Amino acid sequence: MIYPQLHFTGQVWRPPYEAGSQLLQITSGCTWHKCKFCSLFPESQLYQEVLDGTYTEEPEIERLMEMRTLIDLLKIKVNLLGHHVSNTVPITGALPDDKAAILREFDKAIVEFPEEELKSYRSRIWHL
Repeated sequence: MIYPQLHFTGQVWRPPYEAGSQLLQITSGCTWHKCKFCSLFPESQLYQEVLDGTYTEEPEIERLMEMRTLIDLLKIKVNLLGHHVSNTVPITGALPDDKAAILREFDKAIVEFPEEELKSYRSRIWHL
């Protein structure tokens, strides 16, 4: 099978357990920003903001809205396995078949969960 040539911004880093999965860059950088050894995306504006101390983390609701938008706009067949602990809205399904149900879950969460509850949940995840 021939795969199209993809362009990735900055250095590509993948943990060994993801070596066989497809790689799709949908963000630049990471959400941790505290690793002293990390050299991911050193030329990016985001990295510079972290160094300057001007970076502010987006609200949890905005994260949900971004994930919802991504899923809504995906036009390819894909299996979503987003039921890990760091997702405040665990999702699992196959697109396009399960798209409407997944979007309803995001819509429900965006309306029902207050920002403080989502922040509190994320703050209790020790590895984030």
